[in-house]
Amino acid sequence: MATEMTSGDIFTPEQLGKHAKVYAGPGAGKTHFLVENIKNIIATNSLITQSRMRKVLCVTYTNAAVDEIKRRLDKSTDLVEVYTIHGFIIEHIIQPFQQDLRGIMESDFGIEVSSKGKISSQVEGLGILHGVDKNEIYDFIRKASSTEFSDDEFGYSKKAMSEVEVNNDAFVSSITKGRPRCIGLKVPSKINEQHVVPLKKYMWSEVRKLTHNEILYFGYRILESNPTALYATRVKFPFIFVDEFQDTNPLQTLIIKLLGKKSTIVGIVGDIAQSIYSFQGAQPTDFRNFSIEGDRGVNEYVINGNRRSTENVVNFCNFLRQSDKDVVQVSKRSYDTEEQKTLSESKKIHFLVGNSLVVHNTIQDILKSDGVVLTRAWASAFDYIQGIDESQAKLLKNIYNSYYNSPIQLRDEIVEHNNVTWVRAFRFIFSLWESHLNGSFIDIIQTLKLYATIDVQKITPRAIFQINRLSNNVFSKVSEQSYTCEIIKKFNKEIEKPDFANFRETFLGSDFSIPLFDELDNERLTTAVTGLFWGTSYKLFTEVFSENSKYMTVHQAKGLEWDKVIVSVTPNKFDKIKIADLYSKPQLMDENPADEFTRMYYVACSRAKEDLYVHILDEGLISKLQASIDVYVEKTGKNIAYEFIQ
Repeated sequence: MATEMTSGDIFTPEQLGKHAKVYAGPGAGKTHFLVENIKNIIATNSLITQSRMRKVLCVTYTNAAVDEIKRRLDKSTDLVEVYTIHGFIIEHIIQPFQQDLRGIMESDFGIEVSSKGKISSQVEGLGILHGVDKNEIYDFIRKASSTEFSDDEFGYSKKAMSEVEVNNDAFVSSITKGRPRCIGLKVPSKINEQHVVPLKKYMWSEVRKLTHNEILYFGYRILESNPTALYATRVKFPFIFVDEFQDTNPLQTLIIKLLGKKSTIVGIVGDIAQSIYSFQGAQPTDFRNFSIEGDRGVNEYVINGNRRSTENVVNFCNFLRQSDKDVVQVSKRSYDTEEQKTLSESKKIHFLVGNSLVVHNTIQDILKSDGVVLTRAWASAFDYIQGIDESQAKLLKNIYNSYYNSPIQLRDEIVEHNNVTWVRAFRFIFSLWESHLNGSFIDIIQTLKLYATIDVQKITPRAIFQINRLSNNVFSKVSEQSYTCEIIKKFNKEIEKPDFANFRETFLGSDFSIPLFDELDNERLTTAVTGLFWGTSYKLFTEVFSENSKYMTVHQAKGLEWDKVIVSVTPNKFDKIKIADLYSKPQLMDENPADEFTRMYYVACSRAKEDLYVHILDEGLISKLQASIDVYVEKTGKNIAYEFIQ
């Protein structure tokens, strides 16, 4: 039985003598709990206070979470290191133990790699072969192979070649099932078996990059095969805390367990009901069954308080997670005044049923008053944005599906990176257009810096005149129905004209052109992107993929909260569940598609602080939904006030 705690509780010295597993649901104050306990350890624990070398390690799931924890730690960060699991392994295992890394590459895969430079991680958001010439790879394979190959045998895309990587799933499965180790490479069927090892050798010895999955594999192998590496890591980090442990995949779990077998104390914090990353290998049972060999044991704790949401929202979310017996949340939300409390707590759960004008207007009113829509996929956001026709929405769904099994996170690309070729081209043309409308030459120069190094000392009145004229020519006939790609092509044609030769050669280079696609982009993607209207793609960049977007996927929304949330999460055929089944008997504890969909639904609903709107298309579900909630209320005594808006 787990010991109940609050987010403000601090582990006692006795409790810090054992590993800890903390169950904590949404709004429980997990980050506050972690940060305050870390601060206490570095201020009072002799392992840290009496050593200049030892630190507390905090591992969390995303770079945004890393930044947030560092911000809250403030001046304590000298004695704490905060990383994603991949960042930690690269910094403390891969980089310092390069000789071990190369040795394991040879012993496990028969691939000899020179010591001519450091091997590191692939760049976030880019394929491992980004920027590499395909012919260079083919030449390397030819030289590395004992057999002669004709050009016809090399028809591989860089995407297919990038997918050749260590098979983590088979490796972990063999360990957890106590079978002989299964060590090998995962290879797309289209790659010739004789090309696999030379291709992997090229990535490791020439590109000198590891995929994200390979970072985990080699991190684990270095630790288990090199006692010095393992001992040094344990000594440096006598305490390791892992946030969002439900998102950890099995190989990450093995690494944490290995570190915790001796000397290092491990504390994990998580919530099975928020495990929604099975596509990245996360398994809810890894958290539920977590244990570490040794004589310390694992103490279990639970934080049932929810400081985010009203009692009504919390009770509805408890209805969705009723199959979880470990966590039953209680609203602990604080209010500035009694009047505010009365107003907030009186708000019902709002079920928006169907697509009537009333429902449509309600949704638009919510969005105008700082509400958000949470959907399964970002392309679904366009069901809620006004002025997008059905054919354009279909193209956006094709773009979404093109990246479904890709390491590229399109939202991050558009908001932060601009590494993808067509994304950068769209960003460029929209920025140029906005600068043109604003009449800001400085902004135009900033836009050009997406592609060129601009020497501001060379800017003359003539250059200003030319860029203004160029902008007028490109944007003179832009309309909502213009094709964005055609506007980019128009820019490329205009910049080639003799009228702009001086500006082009001075600032951009004589052969300057904005590329639209690269060889990694398949035909489905290029066709969809080419068909996007200016109005559609501009909204994609400025309304959906923006820092303050009102349209987000559930995965993007994880860890965030809003006063008003519209949940529009519908199952697809792969989820093996219908909304009616979800409400009649909510199940979310197991590792199957139906339970994961329920967890996703739960995560979406739990983002609401005050007003939760649930959009359900089928009007026939009203009676079933009503009956299920009423049975739960009668069984638990926890009231859920709700209404239907049709």
